[in-house]
Amino acid sequence: MQTIILAGGEGKRVFPLAVNRPKPMFKILGKPLIHHVIDTLKEAGLKDYVVVVGHQGEHIKNYLKDGSKLGVNIDYTVQKEPLGMADALETAKGLAEDHFFVVNGDDIFESFLIKQMINRFKDENAEIVLSCKPVQETWKFGIIRVEDEKVTDFVEKPPKGREPSNLAVVGVYILPKRIFDHYKRIPVSDHQYEDAMLHFIKDGNVAKAVNYDGFFAGYKYPWDLFTINKHLMDGQLTEQTVEEGAEVSERATVEGRVWLGRGAKVLEGACIRGPCYIGENSVVGGNSLVRDYSSLGRNCVVGFSTEIKHSLIGDDCWFHMNYIGDSIISDNCLFGAGTVTANFRFDEENVQVRIGDKKVDSGTNKLGAIIGDNCKTGINSCLEPGVKVGPQSMVGPNVDLQDDLEPRKIIFVDKNSYVTKENKIAVSSESKKQLMKKLKNTGQ
Repeated sequence: MQTIILAGGEGKRVFPLAVNRPKPMFKILGKPLIHHVIDTLKEAGLKDYVVVVGHQGEHIKNYLKDGSKLGVNIDYTVQKEPLGMADALETAKGLAEDHFFVVNGDDIFESFLIKQMINRFKDENAEIVLSCKPVQETWKFGIIRVEDEKVTDFVEKPPKGREPSNLAVVGVYILPKRIFDHYKRIPVSDHQYEDAMLHFIKDGNVAKAVNYDGFFAGYKYPWDLFTINKHLMDGQLTEQTVEEGAEVSERATVEGRVWLGRGAKVLEGACIRGPCYIGENSVVGGNSLVRDYSSLGRNCVVGFSTEIKHSLIGDDCWFHMNYIGDSIISDNCLFGAGTVTANFRFDEENVQVRIGDKKVDSGTNKLGAIIGDNCKTGINSCLEPGVKVGPQSMVGPNVDLQDDLEPRKIIFVDKNSYVTKENKIAVSSESKKQLMKKLKNTGQ
């Protein structure tokens, strides 16, 4: 069966991570999300795809090409404006088969879901097959009602107390080509896609649902990447792997499920505690520590005395005497010595992140900085929990960044904040001698 992969959205909610690339091109374990999606679909036996691209779509085309290197067949359509899922799917109408799968290019799930849905489609003559799982926060999802094994209602993000059930739709669908006729009858909106399916069902067409109990995560907000990363690492990093040309010093420590890419180097005194992924030609320098589901891209340098904990790092990033915790850092970033990403609030409450014009609860009390491409920080700068730095921006020396920094901006500490006075405090060499004596006598 054919699969239509929707990959044309702008990704405003994941700013600044999708400014210079489409959302599905964010890399985890050295591969873009859309590559992981195709691997899952291929494992389930699906090999023919139509990929709908839009914002920065050339990145996807240049990476996937015709799919031959991945062992699949790929055609493309273009969504010229981000007008929602229904509009994106409409662009593929001319290439669509009688029935087809629809998935998002950055949703991660397990291959057995596809097999379950194909079996339900073949065995029960359904026109539409949905997948669902029970949830508590029904107002966040598309919710369906199932009666006598048929889907009878579909409401997108119903108000509390008015939900038809607790069954949330997982973002994988089997749809018929006839669905396109129903899009024309539904006004354009954020939920036109779901409304058209409900209209199709109310017209007397048979829709079935598969109860899915496996992993599913969508990349809607930046912090969703941590959930996806953990799932992929747990599934793919099953043992320690050292690729050709990778080198580990005899005085370094590499523990647990760690993947060292081709040409990577781990220098003396360094410690890597898996699960972790170190991309090709990256260097983990002396006395540094990388741990707890951290992922580094290609050509990175983790300089002396740097700690990276539970963070996702892009390609060509350089660090020196830094602490990076629970953070997401895009390509080609450079941190000055002493830069710290604070990742834990004083009140220990969940970290709030500004998305558009409102603050959104990240759902975790451990979240560091979210940084776009080509950014730099000066020495001893601090980035507070949940702050975002736009691409091509710089955080100057000694700055405590407490609010988001827009793209192509530089923030410095105002020199007027400093006070210069006459120094009346003498530096005594005698006091140093007395202190040295105490140090030498310690432990005797």
